[in-house]
Amino acid sequence: MTVPWDAATAAAIGADWLLAAIAPASAFGRAARTRERPFVRGDETAARTAIARVAWVARSVPAPTIAELRSKIAAAPNLFDTFGRARGGATLDDADFFELGRLGDALADVARLSTSEALGETSLAFDCGLRVALAPGRTPARTFYLDDSFSDELLAARGELGRAQRAFDGARGRTLARIAATLGRETVGEPLVLMRDALPNPLPLGLRIVREAPSYVLCEIELDDISRAALEARDLALEVLAEAEEKVRRFLSREVARAASSLERACESLGALDLLLARASFAQSHACVAPHIVENAEVSFDDVRFLPLVEALAVAGRAYRPLSFDLAGMGLVTGSNMGGKTAALRALGFAVACVTFGVPVPARAATLPLVDEISWLGLGALPAEDSLLSAFGREIVDLQAFLERAAPRPLVLLDEFARTTSPREGRALLLALLETLASRDAFGFAATHFDEVAAQARVPHFMLGVRDLPQLPKERLELDVALAHIAALTDYRLTRASVGDVARPGDALALAGALGLDPALLASARRFEETSSRGRPCS
Repeated sequence: MTVPWDAATAAAIGADWLLAAIAPASAFGRAARTRERPFVRGDETAARTAIARVAWVARSVPAPTIAELRSKIAAAPNLFDTFGRARGGATLDDADFFELGRLGDALADVARLSTSEALGETSLAFDCGLRVALAPGRTPARTFYLDDSFSDELLAARGELGRAQRAFDGARGRTLARIAATLGRETVGEPLVLMRDALPNPLPLGLRIVREAPSYVLCEIELDDISRAALEARDLALEVLAEAEEKVRRFLSREVARAASSLERACESLGALDLLLARASFAQSHACVAPHIVENAEVSFDDVRFLPLVEALAVAGRAYRPLSFDLAGMGLVTGSNMGGKTAALRALGFAVACVTFGVPVPARAATLPLVDEISWLGLGALPAEDSLLSAFGREIVDLQAFLERAAPRPLVLLDEFARTTSPREGRALLLALLETLASRDAFGFAATHFDEVAAQARVPHFMLGVRDLPQLPKERLELDVALAHIAALTDYRLTRASVGDVARPGDALALAGALGLDPALLASARRFEETSSRGRPCS
């Protein structure tokens, strides 16, 4: 599947996490996913239908049934190569017929469990003619054996082989009994070791020395004329039986070739069902809803969640605060450091990625459009291995590539774009970029610490961050404890700013203190901040 974003954007918005979370359970599903095309602008009707079906399955089919169905599909053998060999005229072997039986069992199990109307009609039937043809070889333990009942010729050949084997065993047995009597033993077998001090002279008829040692000789039994004739008859019976078995295999292989197209359709149905169940399981596990998909660049969320962060916080024993907001076009997000600005951008990108993959959204309610591209620009977009460009240089190169692609409707997520250059020039670049995006039917968020951007760019202003700064701990704490304090004092909700509201400060020094920065360094920083705010140089 090709996706409308680059690797850096995928990492930032959790698209890779999402793909892993909705991964199919079987080779059929993985093959089906490679043929999928993501939903983009213009696919609104198809996306609504696909997501509505996923939501219907999530509501209608119990989670244990979905899990059992996925397990049965995963256990089905992938036999596309077998179908191809049969079509090409190859004779399949017993292992192939055993695997075909397993496929038939899996299809029957899946069909038995797929009784919900939400799952729809699927081509899961195993070809009846092939099932009947294979039936004589299916054992109660669901293995496969070329049973005598496959053909009268096979039955006769096995009967003749039994008679020939008994005749050979009888002739050879008589020879062994005669040699044993001559040697004064009850029985003899091969290899036969005779000690030199007990070696008869001459050797009994039918014994031949094949190796000599100082104290013993090693002998083998020679077949007499009657035994040799019986052996030849036995070997001929084996050849006749092998040909009779091969005739059955050729017949079964032709049946597989005849049924190959319907079997392939059944396997493709398994793949499509696997994808559907993976998405439905995801929707169940994360309380997702089918969003209202609109054709204009407007977004509305009620308690949307960025699931990779929800998962990470749960591991740390912390709760995630869902976001609710309305947005048309571009919006500006300001707030303190560690206040959740980047998480807000990621939540928006993750939700749009969900509908791109045809997945319900982790929210109580959602309205959003399909997009032609998702682009993450700014913080976090610099590849670690890129040493030829500075952070600012990388941002500019990525921005120019985005502008040249000229996607008709992009979702753009700007995380502190141009933060690594001078504030004056960085702010100017951000304002110019917001102006350009407004002319391109783009929508999304720009998170920044630059002042008065929202008013000048005429975009909606959202605020979040630390709400009770004086209560941040002054003493140095363990990192986990400090993070818990900061989380408790932070309002992670996106609040729409009123006219005249200014960007909330970054609270960088207070947060640095709470995180245990050296007190002397921190005091010096506060002194510089105070003198700078009064407009006087530091003495």
